[in-house]
Amino acid sequence: MNAKRAFVAARKTVYPIAQLCRLVGVARSWFYGFVQSQPARDQRQKLRTDRDAELLPKIKEAFSQSKNRYGSKRVHQDLKADGEAVSERRVARIMKENSISPRLRKRRKPRTTDSNHSLKPSPNLLEQRFDCTTPNRVWLAPSRDIRDANALSGSGHYLRRYG
Repeated sequence: MNAKRAFVAARKTVYPIAQLCRLVGVARSWFYGFVQSQPARDQRQKLRTDRDAELLPKIKEAFSQSKNRYGSKRVHQDLKADGEAVSERRVARIMKENSISPRLRKRRKPRTTDSNHSLKPSPNLLEQRFDCTTPNRVWLAPSRDIRDANALSGSGHYLRRYG
């Protein structure tokens, strides 16, 4: 639409506006409506820029108080608690435009088995003898999953072999 508007505006001194609008396939009222609304758009843009400039130090302050850890959601909550009427999207946009981004968390290294200790391993009570004669005699599960003889927590499995 910007190209059509620019085309009509550039040639309006040579040709009638109605003919130019018909040529590019737009309504004449669209062109005049745009021309009349331009000052209002410019004023809104100036107000937005001024408000952004007013909010930027407050956003930077809230961000630095969080030791550069808060994202736009939490910064917005801080500004709201301070009485600022501002949307979360505006805070996110201002932070993005000014390259204000939280420090990324250090990736948590998964813990695996620690074999560097002097502790003895658990005794192998079953010793591969799976000849059970009654139910609930042998349970197979990680030891952290068995709370007591009746309750099994977590996703452990138990061996139901008897007979």
